[in-house]
Amino acid sequence: MERSDKKIYELGNVNEKTLKKIGRLLGLKLEGGETLLLYGNLGTGKTTFVKGLAEGLGIAPDYVRSPTFTLINMYPGSQLQLVHADFYRLENEDEIAELGLDELLDKNSVLAVEWPEKLRWQRTETLKIRLYYEQESKRRLKMETQSEKFSHILTEILSNLEKDKDITHSTDRR
Repeated sequence: MERSDKKIYELGNVNEKTLKKIGRLLGLKLEGGETLLLYGNLGTGKTTFVKGLAEGLGIAPDYVRSPTFTLINMYPGSQLQLVHADFYRLENEDEIAELGLDELLDKNSVLAVEWPEKLRWQRTETLKIRLYYEQESKRRLKMETQSEKFSHILTEILSNLEKDKDITHSTDRR
């Protein structure tokens, strides 16, 4: 049996304010070259999370819009650029290749992808974020990574959130 270095962090009972806060805290820690893959049904908070991420990158969160129809939105931040992609309307890998994401990304960019199920390539620093609907105003958040860098960042963020009584969380190493 092979041991995996994948680490899973799970938060339950997350409201919109906390979802944005987690995104913001994450954005404050990123250095560039990272990819965030956001999974979840419509209305689970993927774009809300990205608004918090943008704020952490020094981008006004009110500028962030879901790129469902434009496919990619780019937002220059104070230090890093946020490349926000949405693959909801795309049918196959060829359509994604035509977007030229590789040309848009460098060490000064962070990529956040909504609906990444159709994305086959992996970048070095990747964090999978899965959002689940629990109640009208509550979500469950599951974050997975094999990256030591993301693992350290998430541990720090979770310890920051421990004082928030409305949040429950667990860490699982597989």
